[in-house]
Amino acid sequence: MACTAASTALVVGPLRAGAEPLPSSPEDDKRREVAAIADELERLEESMLALAEDYAEAVNDGLELDKEIAATEARITAKQAELIAMQSQLQGAARRTFVGSSSGNSLAAILSSTGSLSDQVRKAYLTSVALNAGVGGTDELQGVIDALGKERDNLERLRTKAGGIADYARTRLLAAEASAEVFASRQSSALAELGDLLTTEQARRAKAAAEAAAAQAAKWASTKYTKVPAPSPAAATAVKAALSQLGVRYRFGALQPGVAFDCSGLTAYAWARAGIALPRSSRSQYSALTRVPTAAAQPGDLVFSNSPISHVGVYLGGGQMVHAPRTGDVVKVSYVNWAKVIGVGRPK
Repeated sequence: MACTAASTALVVGPLRAGAEPLPSSPEDDKRREVAAIADELERLEESMLALAEDYAEAVNDGLELDKEIAATEARITAKQAELIAMQSQLQGAARRTFVGSSSGNSLAAILSSTGSLSDQVRKAYLTSVALNAGVGGTDELQGVIDALGKERDNLERLRTKAGGIADYARTRLLAAEASAEVFASRQSSALAELGDLLTTEQARRAKAAAEAAAAQAAKWASTKYTKVPAPSPAAATAVKAALSQLGVRYRFGALQPGVAFDCSGLTAYAWARAGIALPRSSRSQYSALTRVPTAAAQPGDLVFSNSPISHVGVYLGGGQMVHAPRTGDVVKVSYVNWAKVIGVGRPK
């Protein structure tokens, strides 16, 4: 090996100090230009997908917060009903106790108000009334009042947080849309300038990725994994559901069967049809699922790409997946670019 290297050095020889490199041909220069622009378009696409994922994650956070707000509102409604019932019970008992008493005239106002008297005075008064009427102490009433106050404070905090998430989602959506415009404009100008050369280069890359994906899948097909959980029996249903949306256009943050999807919207829809609920962004889906080795990917598994994660598709087998790629495109079947894959998740 050393002899070969030495011989090569003798034949080629080092460049003389100050010597000019051999001139490249116009064809070489054009190929380098095309490759550089193709690289640039790929970077722009990844940036656009990252912004779209930020938006999808904000949408997911908003949906989760909406559930929390609804649950808090339900608890407040229940506490209010409980408080009204307890106050009504005490008012009835007090009226029976103080019939004809001049103190009875102001009793209803005292019982229905939680702020007109100090806690100590109100509690002492109501306790006296309750004990005389055989209703019991007012600790429980005070507990309901306190719990209601805490729930109301929590609701206000959640609504403030929801407003912040909504604002963030809007900024991320605007940024994603602006990024999509930059991508479309750059691609259009590149095609106008380089025409078939760029299309040919992109097709060459796609073919190389497809061949690599198919070869890798074939290699993995013979690999046996004993500790990997079996695919869900519902995986075939999820695959069928995803394939039923072929041709549906991509739109940021969309989950509208037959109308529009983003990448995680499609995967969430597909698995919802199979009876399994998934979060609404690719990053949250990745966090929620059981991880399996990339080589053990089976139809129905979700394939996550880019770092940070900004894309997901439903694996079909043979190195292919169905996915909603990006704005300007539609739901389609593509070969997986394993070089960009971060991991594989298996819904159960």
